[in-house]
Amino acid sequence: MSRSRRVPVRTVPIVAALGLGLALSLGLAACTEGGDPAPSRSAGQSPDGSATDATGPDATATSGTGNGSGVEHPDEIDFSKVAAQGVAAAGGGTVVSIAGSGDSWTVVVVGPDGSQTQSVVSAVLDRVTSGPFPKQVDAAAQASTVALAAAVQTGAGPAAAAAEAAVPGSELRSLVLGGSTAAPVWTATVADGSATSTVSVDGTTDTATVG
Repeated sequence: MSRSRRVPVRTVPIVAALGLGLALSLGLAACTEGGDPAPSRSAGQSPDGSATDATGPDATATSGTGNGSGVEHPDEIDFSKVAAQGVAAAGGGTVVSIAGSGDSWTVVVVGPDGSQTQSVVSAVLDRVTSGPFPKQVDAAAQASTVALAAAVQTGAGPAAAAAEAAVPGSELRSLVLGGSTAAPVWTATVADGSATSTVSVDGTTDTATVG
């Protein structure tokens, strides 16, 4: 008679198996129920994820002349206003030169003490866009310019208008006060297409002479 043989069987304890199953279930639940962090908001999005407007009131325009007007060549320029903006920026005084083109004009103003200030003015925006900055001049030039400013009776604005009118269809490029205290003269350069002309404007009578 043969004896039966027992073969040992390795079994996983039931409690351990249940524990492992419970751990896996909890892990899967965490992954599917918001376990991952919310995605970070990128630039140009509002907190709710929608796109924001990049051209709002805080955006800065960069087109055009750089003065912010966006207009390269205004149809008409009031040089009396351009001159007035330069004087206001300097805190008073007399305009002794204007130079530029299109919308952007550099205005130089001399004060009663002979000090000179220059500012860049936008003709379209009617405001100073750069400056004012001090302009260095020697003592002799200061005294001469102060004397001319006191003697001239035709302002820079009317002188610029007279110079352009003397050459129909032309545009001012520069206007400089010179001459003598007895006979102050504005010397203007105007352009008509590729041609330029020099116009002298009497600082007392505003009479314009070409050449």
